[in-house]
Amino acid sequence: MSTPITPLWPKKTRGRQLFICFCFALLSLFPLFASYYYGNGYLTYSRHKDLMAGQSSFFNPWQYRILSPYMVEGAMWVYNHTIDKVIPIPNELHFTIKNTSGPNEKRDTFLDLVSNPDALKYFIIFSLFRFIQHFFIFYLCWRLWGAFVKSKWLIFLGLSFVSIAMGNTSDVADLSLNTYTDIILYLLTANLIIHKWSPKWLFLITPLAAFNRETGLLIPFLYFISATDFTNFSFMRLNIKEIKFPKLKTWVFVGILYVIFFSIFAGLRIYYGYPPQQEWRVPAGLPMLKLNLLSPTGFKAYMALLGTFGVIPFIILYRFKAFPHILKVWFIGIVPIWFAVHYITVVAYQTRLFLVPIIMIFITMMLWLIEQEIVQRYKGIKNEV
Repeated sequence: MSTPITPLWPKKTRGRQLFICFCFALLSLFPLFASYYYGNGYLTYSRHKDLMAGQSSFFNPWQYRILSPYMVEGAMWVYNHTIDKVIPIPNELHFTIKNTSGPNEKRDTFLDLVSNPDALKYFIIFSLFRFIQHFFIFYLCWRLWGAFVKSKWLIFLGLSFVSIAMGNTSDVADLSLNTYTDIILYLLTANLIIHKWSPKWLFLITPLAAFNRETGLLIPFLYFISATDFTNFSFMRLNIKEIKFPKLKTWVFVGILYVIFFSIFAGLRIYYGYPPQQEWRVPAGLPMLKLNLLSPTGFKAYMALLGTFGVIPFIILYRFKAFPHILKVWFIGIVPIWFAVHYITVVAYQTRLFLVPIIMIFITMMLWLIEQEIVQRYKGIKNEV
């Protein structure tokens, strides 16, 4: 007599799809809440207005990151010509919070802003924009991780980790919309590579990345190293001749992508002007590296990084040889460059700047490792029986 077994992952139904969307929506809320409550989300309005006026407070490089602000402006235009015509929300909402705990500068500033109808409308758009960004990030993670991990419940665990990690990166930041657009563009590229979508999509992704943020520079490089065969290469032997580089058409394709990227990169700086890069605490380079490694600020960065991705990087390094080849290529090709550049240019406790490799590479590797451990143990028990 056999015992009926309920499938752990339900069949594809409308109910299952609604459940997934419901979970994505809940997970999308916490990082948004944290950006307002723990971060400086209220600064987004003034910084956005300054950027649109061509007067960013941190002009180089903030002024050149125009994709997300212009998308916000597009959403605002739609809002003003649709919803606001029917339901003028700013005229209906009034915030009154009693002072029970003494002066609070952030709270008072935020309340002053939301009493301004224009600012309130922008905060509605900002919040909706970030929420959609989170939702799309979770969807793309679902697709990417699903190529390496079969357990959907394990993927849900990874998404929960990402939601908490994004919430923990809100310190000393506004809503940082361009950072999350950056994550989306990298995840789109990773999915394109893994699922073998048409590389022609990079002709759209690359210019969007160039308009969004300078860190998009590595997107064509990610595609190039993914098309290169490093199977027989060894760091110990440095047998570079064993690397099988892609065909000429791939070199030309990536070259064209970089021409597009640098044309936009240079064009933005010519259009807005190019003052020297502004300093934050200390100049970029060796002084910034010392600050991040050997100072109380550096200790804060270590704790912030620990609170963002735990010990996952150390686990990956410890079991590095076990991972799929493509993930090892991404790790070696992207992670050292990403961390080195940010450690010598900005204060490292702004851990949102490390979310791209964390989400695209670290968590993918960690979830794969967990599932493989379970599979191996199951096979061992089955063989014993």
